[in-house]
Amino acid sequence: MVLAVVAAAVSTASVQAACWNAEEASAAGVRELQSMLMVAALRCQVAGHPMMNDYNAFVQANRGAIGAMNDRIKSHFIRTFGPVGGQRAYDSFTTSMANGYGAASSGAEVCGDADSLAREAAQMNGSVEGLKLLVERQGLAAKLPEGLCAGAVRTDYAAASGAPETVRR
Repeated sequence: MVLAVVAAAVSTASVQAACWNAEEASAAGVRELQSMLMVAALRCQVAGHPMMNDYNAFVQANRGAIGAMNDRIKSHFIRTFGPVGGQRAYDSFTTSMANGYGAASSGAEVCGDADSLAREAAQMNGSVEGLKLLVERQGLAAKLPEGLCAGAVRTDYAAASGAPETVRR
């Protein structure tokens, strides 16, 4: 009986250590925005709707903020899986995120919307809070492999109404 209680406590602690806190989830949202815009820029370029200049301006203007958010995500994976496993998990996570946008449309309207978003994101000029607001407004929520920690709060925007909706997990 004691062993069962200890095993349950260790298992619960492992799950809590692996779960994503609110700051890590927000960082993943910013990475989601970056991945979405990067893939759109590549797809739209090929489809004859260039937006690479605006995507590059977004990256340049937000290099520090994007780097800080990626470091936070990488730290999550390293804490969870160790240095080597964490790097692999981070690479897999970011690749999977980008691949999720690979099959999206590359029409003029879609590319125009993505280009407009890239220009607006560039105007955030390194503001993490500004980038988070864009993530929320776009309704982006990264798929967190280990899930959101119990009690952590992430704000998502309801797709239909555009109104903020608080999600507790």
